[in-house]
Amino acid sequence: MASGVPKGWEKDSDKLFIHETGVRIARQTYKGKDGWYLIPVDLDAAVLEFDPTPEGRDKAFEAFGKGALVTKPKKTKAASTKKTTKVAKTEDGEDAKDEKGKDKEKDKDKDEDDDDDDDDDADEGDDDA
Repeated sequence: MASGVPKGWEKDSDKLFIHETGVRIARQTYKGKDGWYLIPVDLDAAVLEFDPTPEGRDKAFEAFGKGALVTKPKKTKAASTKKTTKVAKTEDGEDAKDEKGKDKEKDKDKDEDDDDDDDDDADEGDDDA
């Protein structure tokens, strides 16, 4: 490793290397431990720890090359499925639950109007007599 940085990596400093995908290998203290860390772009993915030595840094590059950081698309898909099933939308883009509530209010208004119409008819009948 002393000869250079692996392909696709950029040396930002002696303690930070950044891959073109955004993955980082950094020498830092993480959770109270000093070492080299392989830090994924995905914040939900695990950070991998290596010894705080040049060999640890080399192992971090090696681990990345072997695919140690595997993304979990299943987790993302499951989360998006839950979101779409929780809230059903109507054609107008409103929540279906709200739409039902509006229908009930409309029916309530119609019932009140119907009662008023019946009262008006009854009043008209009384006037004729």
